[in-house]
Amino acid sequence: MTPYIVYADLNCPFCYALHEQLGRYGLLNQVDWRLIEHSPDIAIYNKTAESQAELASEVFVVRSRAPGIDVALPKFRSDSRFATLCIIEAAEKNPEKSIELRRNLYRALWVEGKDIADVSVIYECLKKSGLPTELDITESHENQFADWQTAWEEGEFNLRIPVICAPDGRTSLGLPSPEDLNAFFEGENIVSQDQAQESHPRLEQQTIAIFNENSIETVWPMISVLRNDFNILLPSNRAELTNLLQEDQLDLLLLCTEHQWSEMFRLCQDVTQSKRDFPLPVAFVSTDTDDHREIEAYNAGASDFLVLNRTPALLQSRIKILMQLKQSQDQLARSARVDGLTQVNNRGEFERNIEMEWRRAQRSKRNLSLIMLDIDHFKTFNDGYGHLAGDGCLRTVAQTIKGSIHRVQDMVCRYGGEEFAVILPETDQEGATIIAEKIRKAIASLKIGHKRSTTADTVTISAGVACLNPSKEGSPHELIALADKGLYLAKEQGRNRVKVAQ
Repeated sequence: MTPYIVYADLNCPFCYALHEQLGRYGLLNQVDWRLIEHSPDIAIYNKTAESQAELASEVFVVRSRAPGIDVALPKFRSDSRFATLCIIEAAEKNPEKSIELRRNLYRALWVEGKDIADVSVIYECLKKSGLPTELDITESHENQFADWQTAWEEGEFNLRIPVICAPDGRTSLGLPSPEDLNAFFEGENIVSQDQAQESHPRLEQQTIAIFNENSIETVWPMISVLRNDFNILLPSNRAELTNLLQEDQLDLLLLCTEHQWSEMFRLCQDVTQSKRDFPLPVAFVSTDTDDHREIEAYNAGASDFLVLNRTPALLQSRIKILMQLKQSQDQLARSARVDGLTQVNNRGEFERNIEMEWRRAQRSKRNLSLIMLDIDHFKTFNDGYGHLAGDGCLRTVAQTIKGSIHRVQDMVCRYGGEEFAVILPETDQEGATIIAEKIRKAIASLKIGHKRSTTADTVTISAGVACLNPSKEGSPHELIALADKGLYLAKEQGRNRVKVAQ
């Protein structure tokens, strides 16, 4: 049988994550993994601020898409051509061990942060894989590499993400979820996503933005001790940083003061004096000790003044203290945003997040979906069984809704009374409808008795689904009104159902 074909780059974190996923499910032996270069000229610009910002953003997205996969920000993308040729040559000698070599090279770059263009790194990976450390790269290997590159380019995939081509013509682009990946290998069609262009999702791991308009060479010793414990973002200009600040997902902002003290000082004042739901700590990073500037930094609202000539482990410890304080402050702030009865987000948190997700969707030009749910005949449930039973029903329904969604960026809120809302960023209408139906079935399966209901003898819900691609002129109230319309239709047509509002 013709195997599945994968076109992938050693320099791509999405390709690395896909390789790890296929390995976990024992599927690597079912694929012909063809290594190509998404950007053959990577060595020319891999150390520019823009390239490093893009690299940090991609690692950030991979961590959100595949939280179980170990990945950390490397210093830069390597020139992977020679490493790729070594894998091609190794596959001729020992196909099984060539898979191990490929895995070791991926992990050397994306976990250990090593330069896989370095011959000594390739040597160690060959040795670790049980392969001869002297390989004979010939013109035939160069031709094989060129043929794969041509096939990928002629496929017109136009994306710097992994591509899986099934023998029956189906194609998967990007990094599928584990469920979608298994479904694809079982013969199903799945929705492909362009993860490389995805806006920043929420992550449970804390995130640090390091704003340095020059090369990261100076601050890399500090980044190297932070890259495994935290998400690192490297905005390359003020506009990118402004977008990150608007998304309100940073836990610490580090400002590098080399040659740009005045600008960083004003930026610190702007951030620390702004009215934010979750105050953002700011720390300065300086190449030298300067008592006068350190005092100015604290007067501007900075939380710390870090000097790069100190031991990196000491800088790491001080940053960890800042992050622990931030985490404690956020937990206190969030406790005021949780509905006391149901332990899901309250109405105020819904209002804040629907506005934030609307703005993010405007920038990313991606869909935003909303589900509005209502417990059918809840008033008669309360009247018949009492308010204590009613409270218990609300708690159980809320936690069932929460248990039905799995992405960290999705949000469940109590909208009011017996009504709940589910915010689904970057989700199309079909996907939102599937989730709404999943929630409806999950609540029906609870079989909470409701003899006074005219719909069923157990508790049921009605749901309205809406999806929009937000325009600059619109507002999230349009989405809320649409979802509410869908909920009205569901009730009007008999309840215990999901309806989509157009």
